[in-house]
Amino acid sequence: MTLRLKTVFSSLLAVVLILILSGTGAHAQFFDQKDVFDQSELDFEKIFKDGLSANGKTLNLSGKKIGDQGVKILLSKKFLKKVTKLDLRYNKISEKGAKLIAESKVFGKLKSLELKHNYLLDNGTVALAQSKGFPNLKKLSLGWNEIRDAGALALAKTKTFPKLKKLDLRGNFLADATKKTLKKDLSHLKSLKLF
Repeated sequence: MTLRLKTVFSSLLAVVLILILSGTGAHAQFFDQKDVFDQSELDFEKIFKDGLSANGKTLNLSGKKIGDQGVKILLSKKFLKKVTKLDLRYNKISEKGAKLIAESKVFGKLKSLELKHNYLLDNGTVALAQSKGFPNLKKLSLGWNEIRDAGALALAKTKTFPKLKKLDLRGNFLADATKKTLKKDLSHLKSLKLF
């Protein structure tokens, strides 16, 4: 074997070993990592307090990643009864959290609910559509929530949002027939965003 071939062979062997060892290390490191969805270390009290403004009428928790656990804790807070605008975008809220929100009786004054970029799915959306807890809601944003036709059609048929004016369903997975039904059944809305 020539010196040049030996050098190439040695270099290739070194690269293969580095790839194998770094791959093993990466997998071990991943499995040793703490669960990225664990919210147990979040200081919910501080997050809620920092998010309140406008004399307690606005609560902005966008991007705080409070999850369903945080929603459960939030719903037990008395200050929520004064809130008219609630922003829960990017919070890792699942259909379970959406059901908790739908079953809550604290949203009598709420006018705007932002739930974009969560994981409500159809079950969570159906629960919201059937909720009687939003008598004054004017704006509902449910974009990018993995909602399919069943969830969207529940919103088309709902009678539980008497004051709703704006509905945002962009970024979900809706069939053309479902979009057509939404446009027809919700034609009274000032704004219906589907695209």
